[in-house]
Amino acid sequence: MAKQDETIYRYRITAHANLRHYLPNADEKTSLETKLPITPRTLLRVLDIPECEVMAVMVGGVTLKMDAAIEISCAVEIFPVLSGG
Repeated sequence: MAKQDETIYRYRITAHANLRHYLPNADEKTSLETKLPITPRTLLRVLDIPECEVMAVMVGGVTLKMDAAIEISCAVEIFPVLSGG
């Protein structure tokens, strides 16, 4: 009997600026492992980061659509909505 694919997706996550307070211990970086690819929208839900506070989720400098599966183990950057005054 053939063994099922046991792929593990490993995401190294960086939450920039004011988004870091959502991560454990308010660190800028965390990691997540999943058995299936994850979308940016699901990633934000898992991390309890409100989507309305996020301007972009990027992999390799490319902005991802919120429902696009991240199908490789990689570094993921989350950028907040910009504001000024």
